This record gives sequence, structure tokens and C-alpha cells, in this order.
Amino acid sequence: MDKKRLEKMRQILERKKKILILTHNNPDPDAIAAGWALRYLLRDKFKVASVFAYGGIITRAENRAMVRLLNIRLNPLEMINVYNFSVVALVDTQPRTGNNALPPSIEPAIVIDHHDLRKASQRVEFADIRPRYGSCSTILTEYLLQGGLPIRQKMATALYYGIKSDTQDLGRDATEADAQAMINLYPRAQLRVLPQIEYPELSRNYFKLFDQALHEAVVIGDVILSDLGFLVSPEMVALMADFLLRISGVRWTFVVGTFNGRVIFSLRTKRRHQNAGLTARRIVRGLGTAGGHGMIAGGQIVTKGLAAETEDRICETLRNRFLKIVGRGNAKEERLIPQ
Repeated sequence: MDKKRLEKMRQILERKKKILILTHNNPDPDAIAAGWALRYLLRDKFKVASVFAYGGIITRAENRAMVRLLNIRLNPLEMINVYNFSVVALVDTQPRTGNNALPPSIEPAIVIDHHDLRKASQRVEFADIRPRYGSCSTILTEYLLQGGLPIRQKMATALYYGIKSDTQDLGRDATEADAQAMINLYPRAQLRVLPQIEYPELSRNYFKLFDQALHEAVVIGDVILSDLGFLVSPEMVALMADFLLRISGVRWTFVVGTFNGRVIFSLRTKRRHQNAGLTARRIVRGLGTAGGHGMIAGGQIVTKGLAAETEDRICETLRNRFLKIVGRGNAKEERLIPQ
């Protein structure tokens, strides 16, 4: 099946010279690895040069360490004129989801993602959407193997870590395909480099933010919520949603904050048969955009130009909608760490 997809991709790229590969904003390891692998595929399989770009910022220490140690070349989208490219490929995101910086006037020709299929992607010429997969890096690993391309050490390390981080060591939304991809990548990966990526040095500010998140957290039944307020790093929302889910007895986490004219939230669940992506879209309906799948999701609302009080009301609305959806609207509230 992947060979047919690769042939279709080749036809789309034929005689094209300017290709842009774009991830979701503030890319995580899965998006970075998958985008980098697609750039390699286009160059070595189809002999087409491309520019690999991202919107937002890369602030999380692990992600910055990954880019630095593996020498991954990717560019902030603000430094690029997107209208200069004849083909745009979206990786680990889809058009009109609100989590990428592609202008609505530009239609991507290629979309590769592992989240639920969105309506706008149905019109895309090449759309490989696999919501059952735990990571986008798994899809790209299969492409490289089917394309007969050697997966060298740094690329293998990036893809391996992309799968590992997005599936939490195959424990979250992982399938047999994800496990097989990791088995194929493991002998090629730089195992001594992985700990340097996973456990980089952290600034004091990181621990201040961590302390704030813990002291703002409230427990309502088997749910934990935390409002981080103004964010120095948007990735703290997802980081804390993951961390708080480890608390005994917790089944859902909901973390929200504001960053650069947006309200951002992350949603996590331990319930394997829940659709966190659908829950997130219900929470944000009529206000903004959201996406996800299985046990992990997130969303955002554009608030640029609005007063801080309005942002606070939006955060409160999201919180109340979430509690109603999961049936915890009337449960008793207590602080995780007493004041």
C-alpha cells in the first residue's frame, strides 16, 4: 500500500521545484522527526529539494536538545514567504485545524497525519490520514522502508524518539505498527544520545512554572484541572497535562493557559476507549479549534485584542464545559496542594 502512495506522491511532485514541509505550531518530537524524514524522502527518493518549517516556537528543553544534538535543519515560518512554493505538505497536522500557520488561502497538496480525518483534508490531492497510529513518525518510517532508503543513525534516533514520546513508550494510543517501527529503528538509533535528549538540563524558570502549575491544580472527583495563566512557554500546558495524569486515582486532566493572544488547553485521559479529540472539539465548539485522538487532545481560541477579563471568562467557560461533558459538574472541588 505504501508503494502506491509513494508513486502518487511522486506524480504530485513531478516537475515541481519549490516544496514546503510544514508541521503544527510549536512542534513536538513526533512532528519534528516526521517532517525531517519527509524532507529526506523527497530529496533522496524523488530528487526534490524542500524547505522544512514550523510555526510558533520550540521552547521545551527536550525538543531543543533533539534539534541540536541531531543537527535537524528546520526554519521558523516567519522567515519564509509561503506563497513562493508550488507544493505545501502538512505533517502531523491538517488544514484548517487552527494548530498550524498555513494561511487559509493556500491549499496543501500533501497531508500526512495520525489524528482523526478532518473535512478539509478530504479535498487534498494526497492525504494519508491514519488515526489508529500512535505517531506520525511511524508512517514516515514505513515510507522510508518501502522506498528502500537507508535510515541512518540520526534519522533513526529522531524517528524512534518521535514514536517513543508520542506513545509514551507504546503505552498510549500505540498499535502494532508503532511497535514494529520502533523494532526496525532500534538497532539503527544512537542509544547514547537518547538520554541526552530525554533528560536535558533545565532552567530554574522551568521549576518555577512547575510549582505554579501544581499549586493552581484542583481535584474534582477523578479529574484534575490547572489554570496556568500567562504562559512563558505554550508547551507547559501539554507537559503538565501529561504529568498530572500520573496521580493515583486521576482519570482526566485539563490544563489551560494563555499565550501570545491565544487561550490554549490540553486534555488527557487514562480511559483507552474514550475519544479525547472528540471531547476537545465539543469543549471548544463555537469558540475555536481543537483536535486529537484516543487519550490525548488539545485546542485553542484566538483572543488577540481582547481584554484579560475576557480571556479569563473563556478559560472558565472551557473548564465548565469540560466538567459537564465528563459528568463532574457538581462534584466537590479541593486543591491538589492546600494553600
